[in-house]
Amino acid sequence: MSIRKCRYNGRRIAFKSFLACRTHFSILLEIVLKPRVKILYTGGTLGMSSSKSGELVPGEALADLSRWVPELAKLVDIDVDIIANMDSSLIQPELWLDLAEHVKDAQNDEKTDGIVILHGTDTLAFTASMLSFLIPDLQIPVVLTGSQKPLQIVRTDARNNIIGAVETCIEGPVEVLVFFRDNAFRGNRCTKSAISHFRAFESPNFPPLGKAGIRWKWRKQDFWPKTRRPSIWPDLPKSFPETPWVLPWTPGFNLSGLESGLRKQWAVIIEAFGAGNIPLIAKDKKVLKDYLNSGGLIALRSQVPKGEIEMGLYAPGKELMELGVINAGDMTREALLTKMMAMKALNFKGSELKHAIARTLVGEVTEAAD
Repeated sequence: MSIRKCRYNGRRIAFKSFLACRTHFSILLEIVLKPRVKILYTGGTLGMSSSKSGELVPGEALADLSRWVPELAKLVDIDVDIIANMDSSLIQPELWLDLAEHVKDAQNDEKTDGIVILHGTDTLAFTASMLSFLIPDLQIPVVLTGSQKPLQIVRTDARNNIIGAVETCIEGPVEVLVFFRDNAFRGNRCTKSAISHFRAFESPNFPPLGKAGIRWKWRKQDFWPKTRRPSIWPDLPKSFPETPWVLPWTPGFNLSGLESGLRKQWAVIIEAFGAGNIPLIAKDKKVLKDYLNSGGLIALRSQVPKGEIEMGLYAPGKELMELGVINAGDMTREALLTKMMAMKALNFKGSELKHAIARTLVGEVTEAAD
């Protein structure tokens, strides 16, 4: 039984024992037996309102969330903390550390059964991915959600997303998840895929862990087992390295003029065609080889959302493999970028760092068949 269920069931059993000698305590019983969910608010469209000139801007922080979503009172006791109140495109890596600290504090509180993070959609998948790598020893579910329309708008998707995220905390696995439009995704597997549709997120290479319909349906066989989580990191990092360069390759693109900038980067993500191909001219090959020999890291992923890199399938990909480029498999851009930053910040070095990036830590990449 998970620690989360032990916390909740322990309170239930203790209080039922107390009630064995009492009557007329049904209301109190309902209060005590509710799971307790910590809600961390960071801003985003969900809490925005229209300015006088018509654009959406951060509105009043939603400390009194129960007023806007009264249904929550039937499900859980909530405690809201305002971490930030901003458009998520403005979020910086420092906020990831702040959120990770809040998550660790909350999971050490025996009264907390789950955490919901309300977040803007633009960078939500980056935050979900980073948290999964920073806190592999989760004891309670962490569920991120947001909305395409503000909560205060009549035809908003925010209310159902918040309720679904809270239900995911109660019903779902102990992982970092994203709930959006009736789907509970593994956080480091999803990506934003739509700007103007309510179904804004998808998980291109891994099925949703849960679907909310008349009843919840869970793929329990796909929950990431506790026995496969990596060893607990000793501490959260104090800071992150610079964000790796991301280079989407296009026909006619080459590295001419980028050599000096490349030398200043500790890591680069190349987004290749198809199964991992880029047309390497001799000069580009030398630039990449010199960069790798100087200690730089290059990871390769595909521009195509579905499927995984197969570097040995075609000659151009095989050339990259022979240079020592890391095969990122079917990782999303969000997962790969945050994983590289997290592992570097946690002081992985050299071949150990390359191995940590390539292998699966918390279910973020499909493992090659033996």
